[in-house]
Amino acid sequence: MRPIALALTLLVLTAGCETSTDPFLFGIGGSGGTITQAQATGDWSFTVTRINSVGCTGGSLADGSVLTAHLDVGADGTVNSSTSSWQSPSAVVFPLSGTVTLGDGHTDLHLSGGGGSGTGMELIGTTSATSTFAGTLSDPDPGLFPMFGTGVCQYTTTGAKA
Repeated sequence: MRPIALALTLLVLTAGCETSTDPFLFGIGGSGGTITQAQATGDWSFTVTRINSVGCTGGSLADGSVLTAHLDVGADGTVNSSTSSWQSPSAVVFPLSGTVTLGDGHTDLHLSGGGGSGTGMELIGTTSATSTFAGTLSDPDPGLFPMFGTGVCQYTTTGAKA
């Protein structure tokens, strides 16, 4: 009797996942839901709070620092790097590239230090149709040098579209 109950339970769980629009089992992993190109495009403000204190040293972004960005998102979710940019807390404007998956809001942005500097950060998270963002900023972007500080710094990041 026990093997039959187990088999039926697995069948029900598999069927539930098969018809779900959520790509993660039981909804774990989250999704911002479907967003449009227009909802992702525009001016954004991202507020950071440092996660780690070990290895993240001198010159790192202060908690509450705000990074602003202008995103031009194409119909396929690709961020147009020639018309998109981000601005540091000191008001210097830098290039930005990446993608916003319009099907689920997954966002992966690369905030460059520009000018062949070899510096940059990566912002990964979820953009929602309600003009909010939640994710993590990593300085540096893997394979690059830090923009701020001298170690590897990670920040929880919340954002809002202006």
